[in-house]
Amino acid sequence: MVRKTITIQNDIFQTLELNQIIKQYQSFSEMVSSALQLLIEKKRKEEYKKAMLEASQDSLYQKDMRETEEAFSYVDNERVF
Repeated sequence: MVRKTITIQNDIFQTLELNQIIKQYQSFSEMVSSALQLLIEKKRKEEYKKAMLEASQDSLYQKDMRETEEAFSYVDNERVF
């Protein structure tokens, strides 16, 4: 575990206290860690979305997806009893 000292703006801290967000966590460090984890997840989702948009414009990717869809089309038509 890494120890870091942080400084936050007064208005942010007051908002956290006013909305009793701090009380939802066992410690301030836990709250900060949770917030940072959410930030990391958000960034990963944004990067994934960007990569998928770029891939959707790539003709080789589109061709590969069509071939994959054709190869597995029989599965889509199977009936389960």
